[in-house]
Amino acid sequence: MPEVLWKLPFPSSGLSGVDFQQLAGRSCSLSCVDGESTPVRIVFDGVEAFRCTYHNACTVEMIETYDRLSDLGRTEWLNSVRRQLASFGEDVEALRHLMIYFDDGPCYEFICRGFRVEG
Repeated sequence: MPEVLWKLPFPSSGLSGVDFQQLAGRSCSLSCVDGESTPVRIVFDGVEAFRCTYHNACTVEMIETYDRLSDLGRTEWLNSVRRQLASFGEDVEALRHLMIYFDDGPCYEFICRGFRVEG
């Protein structure tokens, strides 16, 4: 079962959107604004891979991470990325598979080394 690492402080059903950005240095961010609260930005560091799945393409597993950043543990995708990186001698111990689903999608997933919340 996914481990919840952080919860969105307001319902994503009230968001005007989620802004995804690729940042310098293998980082990505998701910025969320609900119009009433302080904007929240989740920054993912040490990103090796990411993907985004929309609406009806989302699985039940994805929907279960509704408004919650979750660590999925050792998934097939994480293991695949770890094997690939290890074949080049890279340190893969800190890699995690993180996921968050927003109202009606999208669902964002990251293979990364860490995250932080700003705002």
